[in-house]
Amino acid sequence: MADIQKATQLANMQIPEGWAAYQAQQSVEQDQFFQSGVIQAVPSIASAFTGGGKLVNIPMFKPLEDVAPQNIDDTKDITLNTIGTQLAQARLYGFLQAWSATDLSGELSGTDPLGNIGTSVQTYWRHINEKILLGTMDGVYASDSMKDKNQFNAADNRRSDNTFSLKNFNEARFQLGDRYRDLATVVVHSNILKELQNANITDPKTGNTILINGNQLPTQISAPNPGDSIKGVRVIVDDTMPVKDGVYTSYLFTSGAFGWSELPTPRAAETGRDALRFQGVDYLISRRRFVLAPQGMSWNESAFAADNPNKPFPGMEDLANGKYWNRVFDPKIMPYVKFTTTDEAIKQATTSTLTPGK
Repeated sequence: MADIQKATQLANMQIPEGWAAYQAQQSVEQDQFFQSGVIQAVPSIASAFTGGGKLVNIPMFKPLEDVAPQNIDDTKDITLNTIGTQLAQARLYGFLQAWSATDLSGELSGTDPLGNIGTSVQTYWRHINEKILLGTMDGVYASDSMKDKNQFNAADNRRSDNTFSLKNFNEARFQLGDRYRDLATVVVHSNILKELQNANITDPKTGNTILINGNQLPTQISAPNPGDSIKGVRVIVDDTMPVKDGVYTSYLFTSGAFGWSELPTPRAAETGRDALRFQGVDYLISRRRFVLAPQGMSWNESAFAADNPNKPFPGMEDLANGKYWNRVFDPKIMPYVKFTTTDEAIKQATTSTLTPGK
């Protein structure tokens, strides 16, 4: 048996801050929301915090007013119009997590528990990123400013079809009116995707076919899997999507629905050792500071501070509190839609006529 007293302990290893920054960066870039374009990096947000603080103001331009064009008349001056602006606030988040392993756990199992923890930090934060995004969406739609806005509830017992049918999907995406084409991603629970596939509603995949003399033939060439989509809208599956009493929440997003920026964090990764506790324990602490801001919404810091005067950062439960979010965009230019259904079998009579993206 190896002499554990001579083994290199995690507490003796110098883990650079760059390692922690890399872990945080990769946790986001490997996130399916980031890969699909729902989350987009906004590096300028981080620079706004160089002087400290908890909030950053994000100016946003309003759409140009839909006024009639001017007539050409050389006896009159050209009238100048302006573009309006809106201001949204984004909140700095701070979270940490810590892990430990005893000497005996490694000695008796012949493995390196804490070493495995170190390589799993990315995966841990990736799951937390997803929970933060979905928790934020809970808060957004619990906000009074979003009441009856950008959402379609097919399971409200007011219609005979309460499934994720193509008709109901269209009702949901047309909440944005003529901007429905901007919706690029829909996030569903796996039970919903199963019913979509059972009903043959997802768009046909053509990644493994080739055309010869105008005829489509199968090929053994391995092409990238384009994934499932509906009407050209990419499907993402996440089983942390809200489910309650048989009612499933799905979200439709445009690209860039969330802005993200990771900030430098003091002692982002820290190791230590307690030789007395449990016969010897190594531990690893991972800290993060970042912004994950939903477009079109502003964080209500005054309400949060009034309720939590001694709390430096919002917790997961605070992100889901509608009291702390205010809508600043017109609903038609909001980048997301909430879609609520059951996971009952979808009855779709005309699936063969679907054309992606139409």
